[in-house]
Amino acid sequence: MGFIMLGLLNGFCITLSRVLNGQLSMRNGAFHASFVNHAVGFASMSLLFLFISEPLQVLPQDPTLYIGGVIGALYVAVNSFVMVRLGSTNSIVLVVAGQMLFGLFIEVYFFGFEQVGVQSIGAIFIVTGVFLKGRLGFQNN
Repeated sequence: MGFIMLGLLNGFCITLSRVLNGQLSMRNGAFHASFVNHAVGFASMSLLFLFISEPLQVLPQDPTLYIGGVIGALYVAVNSFVMVRLGSTNSIVLVVAGQMLFGLFIEVYFFGFEQVGVQSIGAIFIVTGVFLKGRLGFQNN
C-alpha cells in the first residue's frame, strides 16, 4: 500500500511540475522552461545523491543507457509547450495514454497479446475519451 501511495504522490508532483513548467513556458518559451527544470532538478538531485547514495565506482559504458536523459529533457520541453495549448487535463491524459499504448506495445512485443487483454481495453477507453472530449468542444484553446 505504501508504494501505491508513493506512486500517487509522484503523479501529483508530476502534474504540479508540468503546470508550473507550462506557466514558465508561456513567459519564456518551452526550451527555457525545460532548461530551468533540468538545472534545478540537477542541483536538487546532486545534493540528494551526495547525502543518501554511495559513490559511483564506474559510470555505465553503454551509451544507449544515457538516451533516457535525452528523452526526458525533450519530454519536459514538449510538455511545457503543449500544456499551455491543450490545457493540463488534456496534456496529462494524452501523456498517460501514450505511456499506456507504448507499454502495451512493449508487452505485446515481448510477451504476446494474450497477456494484455484488459490493459488494451483500458487504453482504448482513454484514447476514446480524449477524442470525444475534443470532438465535443471541451478543448482549452
